[in-house]
Amino acid sequence: MSEELENKFLDLCQKYPTGLTQQMIEVSLGHKMEDIVKVINNLIKQGRLMVIQNPDETTSYKEVSPEDQPKFRGLGVEDFLIYQLIEASSNTGAWTRELKNSSGYQQVQITKILKTLESRKLIKAVKSIQSGRKKVYMLYNMEPSREITGGQLYSDQSYDHQYIQIMKMHIKTFVDNKGAVDFADIITYLRKVAEEATSQSLGPEDIQALVNTVIYDGDIEEMRDTRMGSMLGRRSGILYKPTKTPIPVNNFCNMPCGNCPVFDICSDNGLVSPKRCIYFKQYLEQDDESLDF
Repeated sequence: MSEELENKFLDLCQKYPTGLTQQMIEVSLGHKMEDIVKVINNLIKQGRLMVIQNPDETTSYKEVSPEDQPKFRGLGVEDFLIYQLIEASSNTGAWTRELKNSSGYQQVQITKILKTLESRKLIKAVKSIQSGRKKVYMLYNMEPSREITGGQLYSDQSYDHQYIQIMKMHIKTFVDNKGAVDFADIITYLRKVAEEATSQSLGPEDIQALVNTVIYDGDIEEMRDTRMGSMLGRRSGILYKPTKTPIPVNNFCNMPCGNCPVFDICSDNGLVSPKRCIYFKQYLEQDDESLDF
């Protein structure tokens, strides 16, 4: 009897792959709820059934794929709720504080559940560039969003200064040699350079960010694209060319005094003075090569 009911229950799950509600179960199976509950608990214990908590505080059930069943085997309702919340966060991930607020569980309990889910490779922790060393949690096979990782311009969630400087140099040299190029030309060239140098593939957003930085540095500038292809809508309408008007450098901004928060109270004989300023001393002790003139 229980095997027959189990098969009926799983057939019903396949009919409703997004989730089987309590009402659907009662209407469709026509068995005592006591027997159905036994089947549900048995399937959960085997890792063949996932528990879903709905916004209206009702419960649904979803069949687990055969390849994932070993990972879900033995998990409890609390584990499933945290997994569900992390799944809903998609590629931006969920903070532990969000999990705590949404579930109502204590931090100790959430930490324990997260370790269990991580050990089973159901979820993973990813460092977010938005919050230093803090982590967000997302499904194990989920690719983190650019908002979390920073794209290819970041390495292990840290700003890759050396790589960025090299790419900026390539953009400037490419524009200088060509005279005028559009964004599609830069994309084609820079992707080739990046893949040959590091096997990385830069996306359009990464490349646009690099181009903007080279513009802000005063090395290239934008101009209107008056070519026929641009007027017909086949091009972006913007060309990039070497700049003819370099941005003047204000070296005072490179000194500690240029952005000192206590500049207004600094004086020769005051508590804050150039004589006592460790940052000013470090600045004066720099080699000429390290100064950005």
